[in-house]
Amino acid sequence: MGIVEDIERRRPVDVAAIERELTELWKAAAEAKDGAATDAVMRVCLLNLLVFITDEARFGEVSEVVAKVTESAPCRAIIMHADLSRTATETHAWIASHCHLDDQMRQVCCEEIRVAASGSAIRYLARTVAPLIAPDLPVFLWWQDLQTLQEKYFLDFLPEVDRVIVDSRGLTHRDAQASQLARFVLEARHRAAFSDLNWTRLTRWRDLIAGLFDAPDLTHYLHQLTRVTIFYARDEEASGIPLQALLLAGFFAAQLGWTLKDAYQVNRHQAELRFRARQRRVTVTIEPQVVQGLPQRQLSEVVLLAERPEMARFSVTCHPSDGADWLYTPAVEISGGARYHTTIALPQLTEARLMSREVEIFGRSKPYERALRMALDIITELELDAQFD
Repeated sequence: MGIVEDIERRRPVDVAAIERELTELWKAAAEAKDGAATDAVMRVCLLNLLVFITDEARFGEVSEVVAKVTESAPCRAIIMHADLSRTATETHAWIASHCHLDDQMRQVCCEEIRVAASGSAIRYLARTVAPLIAPDLPVFLWWQDLQTLQEKYFLDFLPEVDRVIVDSRGLTHRDAQASQLARFVLEARHRAAFSDLNWTRLTRWRDLIAGLFDAPDLTHYLHQLTRVTIFYARDEEASGIPLQALLLAGFFAAQLGWTLKDAYQVNRHQAELRFRARQRRVTVTIEPQVVQGLPQRQLSEVVLLAERPEMARFSVTCHPSDGADWLYTPAVEISGGARYHTTIALPQLTEARLMSREVEIFGRSKPYERALRMALDIITELELDAQFD
């Protein structure tokens, strides 16, 4: 599919002017197809995608993500840049189009509006953007600055949006933003649902691990687990337990009914979590691995062990490959019994793939919220343990 982008020059924000310019943009797109104004251009919009950034360099990257998202989810995208370094009060806007050919070789176009604000104009971003939102369609807000979640200019958006998307990638339990984000999501009483791209990255891990227990004669091992080890790609510089690993541990505990007893940090990069599960104890260890080719702090392997009725080992391992895909190997080993493994090639999880998935989801995710609540409990225990060291 070919993507065509046509960016107009900057001009001061004028809502009426922007709408007129968008009309002109579609007319120009029709003329550009084969040089004839009669060529059909389909202007399609199924949702609104708002994006907030504080780094101007991200404009181009985000625009590329939007272009990919529009291939499967045509939308009106509004990319907002808040320049926190400038005190002068200014607001500018300009427009772009994203066009691609559908299966019937028709040119389908979506619109992108860019808004840049500085000084006190940042406080009124929600008011500035509200008239630009396509009415009667879902509104998604991708907020890329976790440090500003408590700011009024973020809170002003919440009554207007259906879903807020954040990304906690790279955070560890030692980052104050990790617990602040969890508390905000869990304690907020807004109409908007919240999601985290860091949780979305765990989807394939959760699916592959669940698939290990699909066979009827293996399902009962889920309720006999005694040890789980979550490995992640080591980061030599930073210390702390990655929030992504804590979310997965929280998911296991919440879904299988485990109760957290205590948690402590073994060293800068490793933690041990202890749970009570009915009449047995479950120990979850989170530790680093040296893995070439995987982003730091990303999961690399998950191993689950059961001791009854016999020793059983279930695992999923991620291997970088020479191509664009990552290789995942689910494996099962039953003492004196079945052995199974296979390797699956899956594409790397780019922001475009993650966002394309997110804009298909409406409403709250109960599994995410339960996992996040358990992760917050684990962070609290780790912080208490650190106080007594």
